Amino acid sequence: MLYARQWCNAPEDALQEALTDLARLDPAPANPAAWLFTTVRRKAINLSRSESRRQKHQQHASEDKPTWFELDPSAGIQSEELEVYLQQLGPLDREIVVAKIWGELTFEQIAELVDRPLSVVYRHYRQSLTFLGQQIDGTPKPDSGKRSTH
Repeated sequence: MLYARQWCNAPEDALQEALTDLARLDPAPANPAAWLFTTVRRKAINLSRSESRRQKHQQHASEDKPTWFELDPSAGIQSEELEVYLQQLGPLDREIVVAKIWGELTFEQIAELVDRPLSVVYRHYRQSLTFLGQQIDGTPKPDSGKRSTH
């Protein structure tokens, strides 16, 4: 593994893949040790390339992260601000609000989507809108924190 570590961050994976390949070989190589070192080296270099590509992709993806939506600047609230408020909702509440407002789903469709009764979905939606309205108006409820944990 020390040999593979000089090329990648997952030397165990490179060695395991090489050993698996060696076990499948028929006939076995004339010099198994030399074959194993060569194969481990090649697999470690390939893993390193994959790691590098993945890091570049993740960095690029995080730089180009789109906002959830675009708001009209004349509306008086910034999209970043609204994203923060949406993050304060629990996962179920956030899913319901986003599905209703930006997904334009009906309450019946949302109830099916989240596997909850229609009345529960509607209640969560109304409570979430009240909460968001209070946040936007600057009059938060006394219990700060995420709204729902459902």
